[in-house]
Amino acid sequence: MELFGYNLSKKVQPISVNAEVISKPQMTNDIISLSIMVDLPKIKESRNKVYVEYGVDNQYPEFLKDLYSSSPTHNAIVKTKSLMVVGEGYTYDDTFLSEADKINVLKIVGRLEKEFNALSLDFQYMGAMAFEIIWSLDFSRVVEVNRVDASKLRSGKFKDGVVEEWFYKRDWSDRREEISCIKALDKSNKTDHRQLLYVPGEMVSNEYYGEPGFIGAIDWIALEAQCGVYYRNLIENGFSPSVVVKFFQKPGNQEERDAIVGGMKRAYTGTKGSKFLAVFSDGKELSPEITPMEVSNMDKQYTVLADQITQKILTGERVTTTELFGIAYPGQLGSSDFDIKVRCFEKFVIRPDQKIFEAAINEILSLNGYDVNFKLKQFVI
Repeated sequence: MELFGYNLSKKVQPISVNAEVISKPQMTNDIISLSIMVDLPKIKESRNKVYVEYGVDNQYPEFLKDLYSSSPTHNAIVKTKSLMVVGEGYTYDDTFLSEADKINVLKIVGRLEKEFNALSLDFQYMGAMAFEIIWSLDFSRVVEVNRVDASKLRSGKFKDGVVEEWFYKRDWSDRREEISCIKALDKSNKTDHRQLLYVPGEMVSNEYYGEPGFIGAIDWIALEAQCGVYYRNLIENGFSPSVVVKFFQKPGNQEERDAIVGGMKRAYTGTKGSKFLAVFSDGKELSPEITPMEVSNMDKQYTVLADQITQKILTGERVTTTELFGIAYPGQLGSSDFDIKVRCFEKFVIRPDQKIFEAAINEILSLNGYDVNFKLKQFVI
């Protein structure tokens, strides 16, 4: 089972992370909460909107960007996969092209080559990539092709089973920004010189937007990102105060109480220094019992949880050779079956994505009548 990124011989107990410290009324404790719940993106068609909403508040692409930025394991895998898909250059057969056609093919492919890495990255973390197609004035040929950031696009609604238009906006949370409409690629359209080719990956949970290959591991990717925030907060701020100061007589009013607490803060704490808990009560017999949170075994809990998260992410992203992504396990580096694992990963994960990439480029070139069999070169380890 190591082929799929995990080892069944290593038993890991499931751990539930749902920590919450809640303050009661008239107390000054901060609220610190951690909850993990990630659903598949909600696709919503509204009568008063021309586009199809993508996720809660139409912000699912931003959520995918946040995952890419905040989960170190996911970030490393996506970056490496996108580079492996692009590979080491490309080839195409221009044997039967005229000199003028050869120049045109080189112009289109050469311009797109600068965007190959960005297009591949779009496809890996978004599950889709998009091309802006610019037609000549007489619509006889394509004169220019550019990358469009797929995260900025929203689909139009189906009309007779076909999406005829796409909508672009730099920031979909900005209500003041105007929405640009781009017609979907259609050779019979002799009106719009600017058209869009949207190339999705898997489309399982919806019919409009491509889904990234790691969709099954999103909960675990989000959990890794949240764990980083959780433990950083634990270290920097601490859940348990260093000092408990008990006052056996309550202040006369809230202002006096605030003055006492403020003086203690100035005297005993720095920017990130020691922390204290101030407790006011009417006498010793009414003083509350203070029980600090047990954090002595937090390192062990984190180790078990981190291992489980990593294994689930590797499985969801179909990683067979962790060393390729900067993830090394003791005893595995330099193993005799390294080459086999790499070839399996290339065949079952990288090559299918390359075929989608190649098909998109060949479709664009075919608009001008060029059948050149564009292919990406395999990444050589």
